[in-house]
Amino acid sequence: MSFVCAGLVIFTSFKNKKNSSFFNGWSKCDRFIVYMAVCDILLHLVHCTDHIHMLVIRDHVHPIQLCEFYGFVLYEFAMAQSSLVFSIAMNAFLLIKFNVNLQYGFGDWRLLSGVLGVPFLLCILLAMFRKLGPTGTFCGIVGESVVTFISTLPVLLVLIINSVLYTVTWKHIRIAGRRATVSLKNQRSQARRSQRAAQNMLLFVTAYLIQWWALPVYGVWQLVGNAPFELLELLAVFTNMGGILNGGVYLIHKKSRVAKVDAVCPENDGNGNDRSPPSGQTQCS
Repeated sequence: MSFVCAGLVIFTSFKNKKNSSFFNGWSKCDRFIVYMAVCDILLHLVHCTDHIHMLVIRDHVHPIQLCEFYGFVLYEFAMAQSSLVFSIAMNAFLLIKFNVNLQYGFGDWRLLSGVLGVPFLLCILLAMFRKLGPTGTFCGIVGESVVTFISTLPVLLVLIINSVLYTVTWKHIRIAGRRATVSLKNQRSQARRSQRAAQNMLLFVTAYLIQWWALPVYGVWQLVGNAPFELLELLAVFTNMGGILNGGVYLIHKKSRVAKVDAVCPENDGNGNDRSPPSGQTQCS
């Protein structure tokens, strides 16, 4: 289901914007949605292939190099999602707190190089030290201590930071909303657009928190004792809901769109710079 939802999000996104270039004409939020959906598709495709392979041969994936590849892809795109959501949360925070809109460069190269590059280097190190392979239930990172420091702690850290950024950003949205009620009409309109834009960005953070909360809880529980099997089941359920949650973000974002340009999701000029109307009079999609 999650795989299908992610595929539908990508298909619908490109269908609705078939007359505009992805990097030149799409808003930042629209591109984020596609990036998240691509990560979900690759995660679920490899994970599903892994389990089908094990079901057919009734054993761990062989040869071992194939299992290592599955683990490589799983970790790469799981961490890519974490990095992407952190960037989104930071973008929303900087916009509301300091009126700063992050620029990712031509083709989003700054964003993608960090989101994909750092996990890739970690995966290379894991492969070099033979820390990728069969875990007992799927192909991934092997070794309890390695899982703790490479998977559990990073996700826990991202969850905490994103939660703090979410809380602070939402607080400033409420403060800005109260100030907007006594501002001039054009200032009030601009403030509302920025607030709506930040709220759209925070949808990604909310979806991430729902999807990944169980991983650090299970990992920390395992460090102090045996976690209950029910928690493992919850972990499996929630971590495989990424495509569904991202689909919900897409539907809410699409429904909330009231204009073509978003204050935090402006169109790109093709050179890596966001294109916004003059005098800060942006519209929110």
